[in-house]
Amino acid sequence: MTIEQYDVMLEAQGGGCFICGRPPREDISLHVDHDHSTGKVRGILCFCCNNALADFQEDPEVLKKAASYVSWHANEEEVLLARRRALSLVGKAP
Repeated sequence: MTIEQYDVMLEAQGGGCFICGRPPREDISLHVDHDHSTGKVRGILCFCCNNALADFQEDPEVLKKAASYVSWHANEEEVLLARRRALSLVGKAP
C-alpha cells in the first residue's frame, strides 16, 4: 500500500480508526489491517483495535460473544440502578 492509498483510505474512514474513530497521533500512525489468510487490506485501525482483533483471533463469533458480554453487563448495571432507585423511593433501599 502506498502512502497515497493510505491517505485516501484514511480520509474515506473519516480520518480515524475504522472501528473506534480514534485519529492518528503526531508520533504514531494508524495500522494497516489485513486478513492474515488472504493478505487483503481491510482498513486502517488504531493500535488498540488492531491488537484486539488479533487477541480475539479475528473470529467473528468470539467478537459477537464479547460484544454481547459487554452489552449484557452494561444493561445489568442499568437494571440494578433502576431497581435501587425504585426501592429507595419506597423506603426499602438495599
